[in-house]
Parts: sequence; C-alpha cells; structure tokens
Amino acid sequence: MARSSAGISTLERAVRLLEAFAPGEQDLTQSQLASRAGIPLSSSTSLLRELVRLGLLERTEDRSYRIGVHLWELASGTPGVVGLRETALPHLQRLQASLGHHSQLGILDGAEVLFLERLSSGNGTVNHTLVGKRMPFYASSSGLVLAAHATPERRRELVALPRPRYAIEPDFTDQALRQLLAEIRKTGVHQSQGWVHPKSTALAVPVRGALGTVVGALAVVVPSDPQGADQRLANPGLEAMLLRTAAGLHNDLTRPQRS
Repeated sequence: MARSSAGISTLERAVRLLEAFAPGEQDLTQSQLASRAGIPLSSSTSLLRELVRLGLLERTEDRSYRIGVHLWELASGTPGVVGLRETALPHLQRLQASLGHHSQLGILDGAEVLFLERLSSGNGTVNHTLVGKRMPFYASSSGLVLAAHATPERRRELVALPRPRYAIEPDFTDQALRQLLAEIRKTGVHQSQGWVHPKSTALAVPVRGALGTVVGALAVVVPSDPQGADQRLANPGLEAMLLRTAAGLHNDLTRPQRS
C-alpha cells in the first residue's frame, strides 16, 4: 500500500474521509471532508473521485458528497453485527415500549463499546448514546459488562490501558476496576448511575450467543432517582425485565442451531 510523505497510506486517507460524516449529517463539501480527515485539500481530490467511482460516496448536484449506496450495502452484509442487531430489534422494541425510555444494544470493539441500536421515546430521559458511535468501555454499563465477560487476557489488556475521563464516571484504580469486573461476572448485571449525565442511570446485562459466549450487551437508560437511591431498589422489576429480555434474545440467537 502506497504511503504519503507523512506516513499515512492511501487506504487510511480514504477511510478518514468516510469517517468524516457525523451522525445526522448528510452532505459535506470537499473542504469539510479534507479538514475533518486531516489531509490536504489537494490530496483529497483523487481520493474522493475514486470513492465516488466505487459507489462508496455520491456526488450531489451542488458538488457536495454523501455516503454512497454501495457502502451501505457492504455494511449491511456484515453477518455477525447485522444478524445480532436484527435479531435483537423486536426485543429492544418490547423493552422500550414497556419502559417508555431507552433500550440499546452494544458490542465490544477494541477498548470501546460500539452501539448497534438505540430505541427511545419523546419522554425518555437524557441519553448521549448514538447508533454507530462509541464510548470507552469503562465509562458505560454496557462496556463494563462486555469487558467483564471478555477472556482473561483481554481483560488484563483493557485494565492496563489509560482511562482518560469521558464524562463523570468514577476514577477507578486498576485494582478497583478488576474487582468491579469480577463482581459483574458474578452478578451478571451492572448499573452506572449518573456516569454520563446526572439525570440518567444505565443498567446493562450480557447477551449470550449460540456457544454461550457473550456477544453483546443489552441496556436500558432510565431516570436517576432524585434522592440517589439505587434504581434496582427503586424499581425492583427493572433488572428482572432486562434479564428476561436477554434470555429471550439468547433463545432467538441459538434457535437455528437447535432446529
């Protein structure tokens, strides 16, 4: 793969251009794309032309760019992620309808939780989760549940990484984080109360796949108790509802292997 004088490969530059689109944005100019990608405007011209030719970007009438249909086709063909999301969607819908707030699904990717889906209502509490976006594993209930059920080697790697402050999550020592992950493995659930926003509490449980391994985290985001009470005590049915939903999702994920 050819590399520029800055040591950045052509492929990496192309990926940076694709990553420049933020949630809710449809069209960006060449200048905006180049600036966000951190590459010279002149260098972006041929790359954008090639991305358009391959169908990964589209050129609009006003000479802006938008994500192309072929890129969506390629992403939709990812069997593991798409299969998990599609199977989980009815369960998330029922959970969200029962709560009237938020239900969401995440997976561990690197040292971050990547959110595949989020369902909300107009009356839902504050939730900064966005579909297709990430949070550090240590700053969310979903990320901690996923880290807790990773392999021992992976857990050691995650604990050893730097943990810059993301929001208002606790500043764990390595030992405290190891103890927390061990507790989550025993209880199968984790609550982060006011970690991202004081008004919101997230509760997450693992989702197990066909082989019993954890393939995702199912979470709800509900209002924090004004007096700071544990949501599992203030709403004792919440944890049971979440665990039942995860069990139902596990059954659906394993059904093809049982037939």
